[in-house]
Amino acid sequence: MRSRPRAHQEGGRTGRSRRGGAPSAGRRGITRGRHTVRGRGVVAGVAARVGRRRPLEGVLVTQLPEVEVARKSLEREIVGKRIKSHRNRPELYRALDGRKIDAVSRRGTALLLDLDDDCTFVLLMGEHSWIASETASASPGRSVQMVTTFTTGGALHYHDVTKTGAMLVLADTELASVPELTPGGVDPLADTFTWQAFNQKLVEWARPLRNVLTDFQVLVGLGDTYADEVLWTAGLSGARPSQRLSAQEVRRLYRSVLEVLHEAVKQGGATEAEAEGDEEESDPFINVYRRAGQACRRCRTPIRHEKIGGELSYFCPACQT
Repeated sequence: MRSRPRAHQEGGRTGRSRRGGAPSAGRRGITRGRHTVRGRGVVAGVAARVGRRRPLEGVLVTQLPEVEVARKSLEREIVGKRIKSHRNRPELYRALDGRKIDAVSRRGTALLLDLDDDCTFVLLMGEHSWIASETASASPGRSVQMVTTFTTGGALHYHDVTKTGAMLVLADTELASVPELTPGGVDPLADTFTWQAFNQKLVEWARPLRNVLTDFQVLVGLGDTYADEVLWTAGLSGARPSQRLSAQEVRRLYRSVLEVLHEAVKQGGATEAEAEGDEEESDPFINVYRRAGQACRRCRTPIRHEKIGGELSYFCPACQT
Protein backbone atom coordinates (compact mmCIF):
# COMPACT_ATOMS: atom_id res chain seq x y z
CA MET A 1 0.00 0.00 0.00
CA ARG A 2 1.11 3.61 -0.46
CA SER A 3 0.91 4.91 3.08
CA ARG A 4 4.56 4.76 4.02
CA PRO A 5 6.90 7.79 4.04
CA ARG A 6 9.96 7.01 1.96
CA ALA A 7 12.10 9.27 4.15
CA HIS A 8 11.73 6.75 6.96
CA GLN A 9 11.66 3.45 5.08
CA GLU A 10 14.12 0.86 6.21
CA GLY A 11 16.35 -0.26 3.37
CA GLY A 12 15.75 2.30 0.68
CA ARG A 13 13.80 5.17 -0.79
CA THR A 14 11.04 3.43 -2.66
CA GLY A 15 7.65 4.71 -1.83
CA ARG A 16 5.83 7.88 -1.04
CA SER A 17 6.15 10.00 1.99
CA ARG A 18 3.18 11.23 3.89
CA ARG A 19 2.93 14.66 5.30
CA GLY A 20 -0.38 15.06 6.68
CA GLY A 21 -2.34 17.03 8.77
CA ALA A 22 -2.82 15.41 11.72
CA PRO A 23 -4.00 18.21 13.82
CA SER A 24 -1.61 20.88 13.11
CA ALA A 25 -1.04 23.00 16.11
CA GLY A 26 -1.80 22.34 19.60
CA ARG A 27 -1.60 24.12 22.80
CA ARG A 28 -5.20 23.24 23.68
CA GLY A 29 -5.03 19.46 23.35
CA ILE A 30 -5.85 17.04 26.15
CA THR A 31 -3.08 14.48 26.61
CA ARG A 32 -3.75 10.98 27.88
CA GLY A 33 -0.92 8.58 28.65
CA ARG A 34 -1.48 5.01 29.86
CA HIS A 35 -5.16 4.60 30.43
CA THR A 36 -7.96 2.05 30.40
CA VAL A 37 -11.14 2.38 28.41
CA ARG A 38 -14.19 0.36 29.40
CA GLY A 39 -14.50 -2.59 27.03
CA ARG A 40 -11.79 -4.47 25.17
CA GLY A 41 -8.82 -2.32 26.15
CA VAL A 42 -6.32 0.29 25.05
CA VAL A 43 -2.75 0.06 23.88
CA ALA A 44 -0.62 1.80 26.47
CA GLY A 45 2.63 3.67 26.13
CA VAL A 46 1.46 6.11 23.46
CA ALA A 47 -0.28 9.40 24.06
CA ALA A 48 -3.62 10.30 22.49
CA ARG A 49 -4.53 13.92 22.05
CA VAL A 50 -7.71 15.73 21.17
CA GLY A 51 -7.69 19.22 19.74
CA ARG A 52 -4.86 20.61 17.64
CA ARG A 53 -1.29 19.28 17.74
CA ARG A 54 1.92 21.09 16.92
CA PRO A 55 3.99 18.98 14.51
CA LEU A 56 7.73 18.75 15.01
CA GLU A 57 9.60 21.27 12.90
CA GLY A 58 10.56 19.77 9.56
CA VAL A 59 8.88 16.42 10.21
CA LEU A 60 6.17 14.92 8.03
CA VAL A 61 2.81 14.62 9.79
CA THR A 62 -0.52 13.02 9.03
CA GLN A 63 -3.19 15.19 7.43
CA LEU A 64 -6.62 14.26 6.15
CA PRO A 65 -5.74 13.36 2.52
CA GLU A 66 -2.99 10.98 3.63
CA VAL A 67 -5.29 9.24 6.10
CA GLU A 68 -7.98 8.91 3.43
CA VAL A 69 -5.42 7.37 1.05
CA ALA A 70 -4.45 4.91 3.81
CA ARG A 71 -8.13 4.06 4.37
CA LYS A 72 -8.64 3.25 0.70
CA SER A 73 -5.48 1.13 0.62
CA LEU A 74 -6.49 -0.80 3.74
CA GLU A 75 -9.99 -1.31 2.35
CA ARG A 76 -8.52 -2.94 -0.75
CA GLU A 77 -5.93 -5.04 1.04
CA ILE A 78 -7.26 -6.29 4.38
CA VAL A 79 -11.08 -6.37 4.35
CA GLY A 80 -12.15 -10.00 4.68
CA LYS A 81 -8.80 -11.11 6.13
CA ARG A 82 -8.48 -12.79 9.51
CA ILE A 83 -5.82 -11.70 12.00
CA LYS A 84 -3.37 -14.51 12.75
CA SER A 85 -1.20 -12.82 15.34
CA HIS A 86 -0.59 -9.45 16.89
CA ARG A 87 2.90 -8.57 18.07
CA ASN A 88 4.41 -5.71 20.08
CA ARG A 89 1.22 -5.00 22.02
CA PRO A 90 0.31 -7.83 24.44
CA GLU A 91 -2.60 -5.75 25.75
CA LEU A 92 -4.44 -6.52 22.52
CA TYR A 93 -3.66 -10.22 22.00
CA ARG A 94 -7.01 -11.50 23.23
CA ALA A 95 -8.94 -8.68 21.57
CA LEU A 96 -7.46 -9.08 18.09
CA ASP A 97 -6.06 -12.56 17.48
CA GLY A 98 -8.42 -14.63 15.31
CA ARG A 99 -10.70 -11.71 14.48
CA LYS A 100 -11.78 -11.01 10.90
CA ILE A 101 -11.76 -7.47 9.51
CA ASP A 102 -15.18 -6.71 8.04
CA ALA A 103 -14.71 -3.09 6.97
CA VAL A 104 -12.38 -0.08 7.16
CA SER A 105 -13.65 3.44 7.75
CA ARG A 106 -12.33 6.83 8.83
CA ARG A 107 -13.39 9.44 11.35
CA GLY A 108 -11.31 12.54 10.88
CA THR A 109 -7.69 11.40 11.04
CA ALA A 110 -8.54 8.15 12.87
CA LEU A 111 -8.80 4.79 11.08
CA LEU A 112 -11.46 2.31 12.22
CA LEU A 113 -11.19 -1.41 11.47
CA ASP A 114 -14.54 -3.12 12.07
CA LEU A 115 -14.10 -6.61 13.54
CA ASP A 116 -16.45 -9.60 13.32
CA ASP A 117 -17.32 -9.55 17.04
CA ASP A 118 -19.09 -6.17 17.31
CA CYS A 119 -15.85 -4.44 18.25
CA THR A 120 -13.68 -1.92 16.42
CA PHE A 121 -9.90 -1.60 16.24
CA VAL A 122 -9.17 2.14 16.29
CA LEU A 123 -5.90 3.66 15.07
CA LEU A 124 -5.48 7.25 16.23
CA MET A 125 -2.81 8.50 13.85
CA GLY A 126 0.06 10.37 15.50
CA GLU A 127 2.06 13.38 14.44
CA HIS A 128 4.34 11.23 12.30
CA SER A 129 2.75 7.85 11.77
CA TRP A 130 1.94 5.62 8.83
CA ILE A 131 0.91 2.08 7.96
CA ALA A 132 3.03 -0.16 5.73
CA SER A 133 2.04 -3.41 4.05
CA GLU A 134 4.81 -6.00 4.49
CA THR A 135 5.48 -9.70 4.15
CA ALA A 136 4.83 -11.75 7.28
CA SER A 137 8.57 -12.37 7.72
CA ALA A 138 9.65 -8.72 7.36
CA SER A 139 11.60 -7.37 10.32
CA PRO A 140 9.97 -4.33 11.94
CA GLY A 141 11.92 -1.08 11.96
CA ARG A 142 12.63 0.94 15.08
CA SER A 143 9.55 3.13 14.59
CA VAL A 144 7.13 0.18 14.41
CA GLN A 145 4.72 0.13 17.35
CA MET A 146 2.56 -2.76 16.12
CA VAL A 147 2.83 -5.77 13.79
CA THR A 148 -0.34 -7.56 12.66
CA THR A 149 -0.14 -10.72 10.52
CA PHE A 150 -2.96 -12.47 8.67
CA THR A 151 -3.89 -16.12 8.16
CA THR A 152 -3.66 -15.68 4.38
CA GLY A 153 -0.17 -14.16 4.60
CA GLY A 154 1.18 -10.65 4.75
CA ALA A 155 1.39 -8.18 7.59
CA LEU A 156 0.72 -4.59 8.55
CA HIS A 157 3.33 -2.50 10.35
CA TYR A 158 2.10 0.56 12.22
CA HIS A 159 4.90 3.14 12.45
CA ASP A 160 4.73 5.97 14.97
CA VAL A 161 8.00 7.88 15.19
CA THR A 162 6.91 10.40 17.81
CA LYS A 163 4.65 7.97 19.72
CA THR A 164 1.78 10.45 19.70
CA GLY A 165 -0.79 8.05 18.26
CA ALA A 166 -2.83 5.40 20.04
CA MET A 167 -4.42 2.00 19.37
CA LEU A 168 -7.74 1.04 20.93
CA VAL A 169 -10.08 -1.94 20.71
CA LEU A 170 -13.60 -0.97 21.78
CA ALA A 171 -17.10 -2.33 21.64
CA ASP A 172 -18.96 -0.57 18.83
CA THR A 173 -21.26 1.03 21.39
CA GLU A 174 -18.28 2.68 23.09
CA LEU A 175 -16.87 4.59 20.12
CA ALA A 176 -18.74 7.73 21.13
CA SER A 177 -16.77 7.77 24.40
CA VAL A 178 -13.49 8.53 22.59
CA PRO A 179 -13.07 12.33 22.27
CA GLU A 180 -10.68 11.99 19.33
CA LEU A 181 -13.48 10.46 17.26
CA THR A 182 -15.74 13.47 17.84
CA PRO A 183 -13.36 16.44 17.42
CA GLY A 184 -16.06 19.08 16.97
CA GLY A 185 -15.05 20.30 13.53
CA VAL A 186 -16.49 19.34 10.16
CA ASP A 187 -14.81 16.67 8.03
CA PRO A 188 -14.25 18.47 4.69
CA LEU A 189 -14.39 15.15 2.80
CA ALA A 190 -17.80 14.28 4.28
CA ASP A 191 -21.26 15.13 2.94
CA THR A 192 -21.87 17.27 6.03
CA PHE A 193 -19.36 19.84 4.76
CA THR A 194 -21.56 22.54 3.20
CA TRP A 195 -20.63 26.11 2.42
CA GLN A 196 -23.36 27.35 4.77
CA ALA A 197 -21.93 25.40 7.73
CA PHE A 198 -18.44 26.52 6.74
CA ASN A 199 -19.51 30.17 6.62
CA GLN A 200 -21.05 29.89 10.08
CA LYS A 201 -17.76 28.57 11.48
CA LEU A 202 -15.80 31.40 9.84
CA VAL A 203 -18.08 34.02 11.37
CA GLU A 204 -18.16 32.41 14.81
CA TRP A 205 -14.40 32.00 15.21
CA ALA A 206 -13.45 35.50 13.98
CA ARG A 207 -9.70 34.97 13.65
CA PRO A 208 -7.15 35.11 10.81
CA LEU A 209 -8.17 32.70 8.05
CA ARG A 210 -4.96 30.67 8.29
CA ASN A 211 -5.54 29.94 12.00
CA VAL A 212 -9.21 29.09 11.51
CA LEU A 213 -8.48 26.60 8.73
CA THR A 214 -6.03 24.61 10.87
CA ASP A 215 -8.28 24.51 13.95
CA PHE A 216 -9.85 21.07 14.49
CA GLN A 217 -12.92 22.73 15.98
CA VAL A 218 -13.58 24.18 12.51
CA LEU A 219 -12.23 21.64 9.99
CA VAL A 220 -10.86 18.19 10.77
CA GLY A 221 -7.45 17.28 9.39
CA LEU A 222 -6.57 20.41 7.42
CA GLY A 223 -2.97 20.89 8.54
CA ASP A 224 -0.35 23.47 7.63
CA THR A 225 0.32 22.12 4.15
CA TYR A 226 -3.22 22.06 2.86
CA ALA A 227 -4.27 25.27 4.65
CA ASP A 228 -1.62 27.13 2.65
CA GLU A 229 -2.64 25.37 -0.57
CA VAL A 230 -6.33 26.14 -0.03
CA LEU A 231 -5.65 29.83 0.58
CA TRP A 232 -3.45 30.06 -2.51
CA THR A 233 -6.06 28.33 -4.66
CA ALA A 234 -8.74 30.69 -3.36
CA GLY A 235 -6.51 33.74 -3.84
CA LEU A 236 -7.05 34.83 -0.24
CA SER A 237 -4.57 36.08 2.35
CA GLY A 238 -4.31 33.97 5.48
CA ALA A 239 -4.17 37.16 7.54
CA ARG A 240 -7.71 38.18 6.53
CA PRO A 241 -10.24 38.14 9.41
CA SER A 242 -12.43 35.09 8.82
CA GLN A 243 -15.65 36.90 9.75
CA ARG A 244 -15.17 39.64 7.14
CA LEU A 245 -15.24 37.58 3.96
CA SER A 246 -17.93 38.33 1.41
CA ALA A 247 -20.38 35.59 0.44
CA GLN A 248 -18.53 35.23 -2.86
CA GLU A 249 -15.19 34.82 -1.07
CA VAL A 250 -16.63 32.22 1.31
CA ARG A 251 -17.93 30.21 -1.64
CA ARG A 252 -14.55 30.50 -3.36
CA LEU A 253 -12.75 29.33 -0.22
CA TYR A 254 -15.21 26.47 0.22
CA ARG A 255 -14.67 25.29 -3.37
CA SER A 256 -10.91 25.54 -2.88
CA VAL A 257 -11.02 23.29 0.20
CA LEU A 258 -12.83 20.63 -1.81
CA GLU A 259 -10.63 21.04 -4.87
CA VAL A 260 -7.32 20.86 -3.00
CA LEU A 261 -8.23 17.92 -0.75
CA HIS A 262 -9.81 15.79 -3.48
CA GLU A 263 -6.84 16.42 -5.77
CA ALA A 264 -4.44 15.47 -2.95
CA VAL A 265 -6.32 12.20 -2.39
CA LYS A 266 -6.31 11.55 -6.14
CA GLN A 267 -2.53 12.09 -6.24
CA GLY A 268 -1.97 9.75 -3.29
CA GLY A 269 -1.16 12.43 -0.76
CA ALA A 270 1.89 14.61 -0.36
CA THR A 271 5.37 13.23 -0.95
CA GLU A 272 8.69 13.88 0.73
CA ALA A 273 9.71 16.11 -2.17
CA GLU A 274 6.69 18.29 -1.58
CA ALA A 275 7.33 18.43 2.15
CA GLU A 276 10.85 19.65 1.50
CA GLY A 277 9.85 22.11 -1.21
CA ASP A 278 11.76 20.36 -4.01
CA GLU A 279 10.75 22.32 -7.13
CA GLU A 280 11.97 19.66 -9.57
CA GLU A 281 10.28 16.67 -7.93
CA SER A 282 7.19 18.09 -6.24
CA ASP A 283 3.75 17.42 -7.71
CA PRO A 284 1.75 20.28 -9.28
CA PHE A 285 -0.88 20.29 -6.54
CA ILE A 286 1.66 21.67 -4.04
CA ASN A 287 1.95 25.30 -5.12
CA VAL A 288 3.19 27.29 -2.13
CA TYR A 289 3.97 25.13 0.91
CA ARG A 290 7.71 25.26 1.68
CA ARG A 291 8.43 27.04 -1.63
CA ALA A 292 9.66 30.33 -0.12
CA GLY A 293 11.69 32.32 -2.66
CA GLN A 294 10.47 30.27 -5.61
CA ALA A 295 8.23 31.73 -8.29
CA CYS A 296 4.47 31.60 -7.82
CA ARG A 297 3.03 29.23 -10.41
CA ARG A 298 0.27 31.72 -11.17
CA CYS A 299 2.00 35.12 -11.39
CA ARG A 300 5.75 34.37 -10.97
CA THR A 301 6.05 36.54 -7.85
CA PRO A 302 8.44 34.99 -5.28
CA ILE A 303 6.63 33.01 -2.60
CA ARG A 304 7.00 34.41 0.92
CA HIS A 305 6.61 32.88 4.35
CA GLU A 306 5.85 34.50 7.69
CA LYS A 307 3.99 33.74 10.89
CA ILE A 308 0.27 34.40 11.08
CA GLY A 309 -1.12 34.07 14.58
CA GLY A 310 1.97 32.11 15.60
CA GLU A 311 1.77 29.67 12.67
CA LEU A 312 4.29 29.75 9.80
CA SER A 313 2.46 30.22 6.51
CA TYR A 314 3.57 30.22 2.86
CA PHE A 315 1.79 32.49 0.39
CA CYS A 316 2.04 34.64 -2.73
CA PRO A 317 2.00 38.35 -1.74
CA ALA A 318 0.62 39.33 -5.15
CA CYS A 319 -2.03 36.66 -5.83
CA GLN A 320 -3.49 36.39 -2.36
CA THR A 321 -5.35 39.42 -1.05
